[in-house]
Parts: sequence; C-alpha cells; structure tokens
Amino acid sequence: MKKKLVMMVLAIGMALGSAVTVYATPARMADGVLFDSDYYAETYPDLMLAYGRDRKALYEHYVNCGKAEGRLALPSTFVYPEVPAPANGVSYTMEEAFAIYRNIIESNGITWDPSLKGNWSETIGQHDIFEWYKYDSEYNGGGWGTGFLDPQNIEFNAYNELEAFAFDDGTGNPTTSYYAEILGWDEDMGMIMFVGW
Repeated sequence: MKKKLVMMVLAIGMALGSAVTVYATPARMADGVLFDSDYYAETYPDLMLAYGRDRKALYEHYVNCGKAEGRLALPSTFVYPEVPAPANGVSYTMEEAFAIYRNIIESNGITWDPSLKGNWSETIGQHDIFEWYKYDSEYNGGGWGTGFLDPQNIEFNAYNELEAFAFDDGTGNPTTSYYAEILGWDEDMGMIMFVGW
C-alpha cells in the first residue's frame, strides 16, 4: 500500500515538473546527446563549484572541454540503448514511446513479468483508476502504481523509473521484474497514462 502511494506521488510530481532533483536521470540534449547534468556536476567537484547544477552551462562545458578531457557525460550505472527517432519525424506515438520505455528498462536487466498484474482486469481495472482505493481489497496482484509518460521525454521517464527500481522500498532489495500497460492518453496532461507493477 505504501509503495503504491509513493509511486503515485512520484509520478504526479514528475508530470507536474516538480522541483525535486533525482540523481542520475539523464536527459536528451537539443543536439541529440544523452547527458546527466547531476552526475556530471557531482562527479567533478570543480564543475559543481563553477556552474552549480546549471544543466545548460554544464553541458556547454562538456561539449567544449569535458569530452576532450575524458570526462564522462553519464554514469556507468545504466545501459544506454540507442533510441530511434519518431517514425513521423516529429513526435512519438504512444506505442513508440512505450516501446522505447520498455527497451530501456529491459536493457538494464529488469524482466518483463505479466504475472505481476494479478486479477487487475477483474477488480481495480474495471473502475476509474482514481478510485482504486475502493476496490483494492479485491485485488490479489503485486504492488502497482499509476503514472504518466511524456512521449517527448521518454528516456527521462525510463531512467527515473530505473532509479526507483534500484531503490525499491528502501530495504536493499531492488526490483528485478516489472509489468506495465498503457491506460490511454490524458488530454489535460498531454501524456500517456499508464499503470505498472
């Protein structure tokens, strides 16, 4: 129950652009390079002193000096698979974004396991997702949480999720399997609404 609430709060916070900084969550820069400004600043204290956490300034340093100096743009914590461009050349469809999300998660050793879903379709899944608490007592699956995936920032979403999987519930037992499915498009948020276990 506690995990569900935490996941829901984190997902909503991400979607609303929370000011909370999550360590080791890379972002795709305008020129297509994947860059983790938090990692870069924290790994190289001289840069933290000079630029703080200013992503733009840190990335400019990386491009102009850091790469030639052998400084790393990303931690070795994750595997970073290549991400294809959107088929239409402009933006990802829900299916494309979800496929990228899954590829990143699974490339990092997390196994797809549909059995985690339990009897979701017959219980909670039959009702409005925002009223899950009314039907939770009938559900016999694993822990779950709802969230949003931004098709234009899908890599951030996936690497942020990997951080959560590594933390799990704080007991030192990281998540090694997951299942997720798309619930639909949220017009108000302009994002994919999904549920994951």
